[in-house]
Amino acid sequence: MEQKNQTPRKRTFIVINYTFLVLTLVFFYLGKNTNWPLTISGLEIIFLALSIFSFRRAFITTGYWRLVHSSKKSLDEREMKVVLNAIKNSYVVFTIVTLLIIYGLALAGQVYLDVVIAAGLLYLAHTLPAAIAGWHENNFVMEYE
Repeated sequence: MEQKNQTPRKRTFIVINYTFLVLTLVFFYLGKNTNWPLTISGLEIIFLALSIFSFRRAFITTGYWRLVHSSKKSLDEREMKVVLNAIKNSYVVFTIVTLLIIYGLALAGQVYLDVVIAAGLLYLAHTLPAAIAGWHENNFVMEYE
């Protein structure tokens, strides 16, 4: 494990990852409503690929994905505190985002969540603890090889 201060860089990739996730969802629904023109289909594929790339850079390379998905037995006291705070904060953020989506869909007249929105929420639920841990950890980046 190597210690470096790369806070701005990791925060940038976290923002990029969620930005491309939102763009992927927006262009999916745009394509669905316009019979998938070639430009929208191409942009959808590009945004999805960039989401996957930025996921790797934001969560896998930094080690935060492994940190928040590790067994409690394999973490020291400081790491457990980081994971607990990340999970606690991500629960609050996830609840608010989910409620906003549900109320937004209800106000728009769409009364159901389709599988694409559900997949986006599932992705958010799994990555949010790692994003919050990475965002708040200013001292070092955990690098696993």
